[in-house]
Amino acid sequence: MKMGMGHSQQQSQRLALGLKQSLSLKMQQKLHFGDFISTPKGRCPRCGLQLDEEQIKAGFSADPQELRTTCPNCRYKFLAHLIITRKNEGGNVEEVIYLCKIQALEQLLHIKQKRSRIGIAYLAKNDRQLFYNIIRHWGSYSLGLRALKIYGEHH
Repeated sequence: MKMGMGHSQQQSQRLALGLKQSLSLKMQQKLHFGDFISTPKGRCPRCGLQLDEEQIKAGFSADPQELRTTCPNCRYKFLAHLIITRKNEGGNVEEVIYLCKIQALEQLLHIKQKRSRIGIAYLAKNDRQLFYNIIRHWGSYSLGLRALKIYGEHH
């Protein structure tokens, strides 16, 4: 009976710690980035086709250094963007390059190898574009770091 209670108590402590860390990350995110919405934008400059997010993603090559997507209509390569709209700043808008998941992971891996640690404050100061792409692809900074851990184990 004691083992069952100890196990339950340990799970509760882990859950509480996990929630505390998650809230701390969300507070840091709001402090450095504010409340925002990201919207993919990809209009081919050659033929004018407006690509949806799936078409933008499908147009990326396997080369993580090639940041351009490919128009499914005319095969022209161009940069797609994320439009960042700030909720609390009167709809203030920022535009950054839209990266595919592999490009974002490669950039994260490069920073991690260079610095050994990747913090929200560092990204806020040095690579906001990467942070917005992490949130777009994984929904949260912590899930992006988990994806990096898995990716890093294979590369």
